[in-house]
Amino acid sequence: MDPFSVVAEEDDDAGERLADGVGSLSTGTFRAFVTALLLAQGGLFAASLGLLLAWFRGQVLLGGALFLGGTAALVATVGIVHWHGQRDRAGER
Repeated sequence: MDPFSVVAEEDDDAGERLADGVGSLSTGTFRAFVTALLLAQGGLFAASLGLLLAWFRGQVLLGGALFLGGTAALVATVGIVHWHGQRDRAGER
């Protein structure tokens, strides 16, 4: 059995379809997505690093501050997603 026979042939116009899809987004949706993405990544990194510093290195002050900052970023991410969902549901009515 050829494992490559299972994989569909490459789609030559996939890049164009992706560009069309991203281009059709509203500016607010795109900015909310990018902001939520960056906050989530930064929040996960800061919270994880904070816990590691506090637990393994005994740097409770720095680790605690990083953990709290990362948690705040994750809460802000949830807030952005919830706000954007409410905004979209209000627009559908």
